Amino acid sequence: MTLGNILALAQKNIKRLLAFSSIAHAGYILIGIVALSELGLTSVVFYLIAYLLTNLAAFGVVIAFWQVEKTDEILAYAGLSRRAPGLAIVMLVAFLSLSGMPPLVGFVAKVFVFAAAVQTGYIWLAVIGVLNSIIGLYYYLTVLKVAYLYRSDKDDLPVPISSSYRLALSVLTIGILLLGTLFAPWFNWSMAIAKTIF
Repeated sequence: MTLGNILALAQKNIKRLLAFSSIAHAGYILIGIVALSELGLTSVVFYLIAYLLTNLAAFGVVIAFWQVEKTDEILAYAGLSRRAPGLAIVMLVAFLSLSGMPPLVGFVAKVFVFAAAVQTGYIWLAVIGVLNSIIGLYYYLTVLKVAYLYRSDKDDLPVPISSSYRLALSVLTIGILLLGTLFAPWFNWSMAIAKTIF
């Protein structure tokens, strides 16, 4: 967790930032495995679902932007909220979910993982996880600050997105919101999978 987050902090390239943040998320998932309980394994399954959904949305934005701008530099995202408001909203939802902000699915996934650690006596590990989440929030917000608050000389040039791509990103964004607010069926499904393993 700590290694991934520290390396992500220094990145100026958005793909590298997401790659190093993936290391951090692998650390959060390992908390559930370390807990080695029914809740721990359930939280791992749920976290994997949440992470897959959220990361697809995040990388979907990055790929759509790269197809137009041919750059992965974070500063190139300046003015994205004016150039492509829909794309900026998907980025907002995905990055806030990755950072663990409520009421998004990333928040629920982290709560379950940390709860599993506390339940099995690894309170110190849950505390380290929460502190790392704060570090993650910082660099995700840094990207969002560029996209929403910075201006560029391309503010009037839209970022074209195909209708099928727009639909896919919309479905992912709705999924992130729904799983964060109506998580019970997915959590029960995750628990059923965990029971076959544990």
